[in-house]
Amino acid sequence: MKLRNDESIERLVVQGKLEGTRPRERSLMRWTDQIRAAVAVPLHECTKKAESREEWRRLPADYFDKYTFLCEMYDEDADEIKELTLNFFPFDNSVQVIDSKKGKNLLRRVHLPPLKIEMLQIGNIINIFSKLLHIVDCAPATRRILFDNVQSTFAIIKPVPPSEHGKIITFIMKKGFRIVRMRNGKLTKEFALELYAHLSGSHMMPIIIDYVTGGEIIGLELVAPNAVAKWRECLGSTDPATAAPGTLRRLYGENKLKNVAHGCQTLEDANRMLDLYFGYENGVPRVPYRATMKECTCCIIKPHVIIDGNVGSILEQISTSEGFYISAIAMFSVSLLNAKEFYEIYKGVLPEYEAMCIHLAEGSCIALEVKCKDTKCCVVSEFRKLCGPRDPELCRQLYPNSIRAQYGKSILHNAVHCTDLPEEGELEVEYFFKLLAFN
Repeated sequence: MKLRNDESIERLVVQGKLEGTRPRERSLMRWTDQIRAAVAVPLHECTKKAESREEWRRLPADYFDKYTFLCEMYDEDADEIKELTLNFFPFDNSVQVIDSKKGKNLLRRVHLPPLKIEMLQIGNIINIFSKLLHIVDCAPATRRILFDNVQSTFAIIKPVPPSEHGKIITFIMKKGFRIVRMRNGKLTKEFALELYAHLSGSHMMPIIIDYVTGGEIIGLELVAPNAVAKWRECLGSTDPATAAPGTLRRLYGENKLKNVAHGCQTLEDANRMLDLYFGYENGVPRVPYRATMKECTCCIIKPHVIIDGNVGSILEQISTSEGFYISAIAMFSVSLLNAKEFYEIYKGVLPEYEAMCIHLAEGSCIALEVKCKDTKCCVVSEFRKLCGPRDPELCRQLYPNSIRAQYGKSILHNAVHCTDLPEEGELEVEYFFKLLAFN
């Protein structure tokens, strides 16, 4: 059910669609005058029979409802960044693009099925008919409806078996969190002391510090309404035995120490830990990337997989496979220029080269360094078998258990990119974890 914005409530009164109102009598007024009369209806008249603002917003959206975003687009011909206004109409999933300075329609309202409302997040890059728009802000009314009390929180998946990572990521995404940053790492003692500063003086403190610094963890930035409180509620109590049914710790925790994940207690703590974990000092990440760039292959989980919520399933399939393990993982936002550079080997070879570049740049992707458990095997060739051929339809017929068969939609949206040539494996991993990571 789509949520209704404030502006359309007045129209409902005029149309007689709100309880306790009657349609206005037909008149000889011009349609434009009727619209003006509708807009002029006092707002308090519209709300007499509504118990709360939320109640009216849950009415079905109508044709005129829209969400408005301020975007930037690089114009190659003019060599400048243009400020654009994007209107998204949830009634029929259509869009309109306006040149903010000239007040001129660049794109009249048109149906755009691939664009989902989940993609319309501040900071995201979206694809509007092969033009990439960077969302930088939104209108106040849109912010009140879509981003009311939206927060970021810091979460850590503690040292658990890698086979559990995918299940935990799937749990997080099903609970309505957006993952906007992710990276595996190894915590220093100093970082762990900051993380558990609220336990200072506790006899458990040394034991906890030894545990979280003794293995590999995954740091996450999670975004959702009231994210800090919501994440702690999803975690459950510290002791998995007493945690509520369905919570993360009840499902996967072992004891008070090995209780799967960590959550910050306040928004201030969350912001501080996000900066410490994902921040840079003198151009160097405070928590280093884990890629070794040796005897490895590269796997890129494409943007559409993140939107579809299948990241955890793919991670689980790789981690539970007999021959492979993930040695490094990180989320990246790739520019169109970088995407073209990364895919350069396919230029003039694949007809969908340009479309591949645009898709990689239109949202966040997740880069993996994958290694073989058997160091004698060719990891690039063997991992390609797990991914399957580029065409998901062909995969479904020949290799139904492959990654692309299960999560791919088309040759363009085929779930993952994997290195094709054995000599390119280390170079592709290096491109993400060395070049893009330090830009």
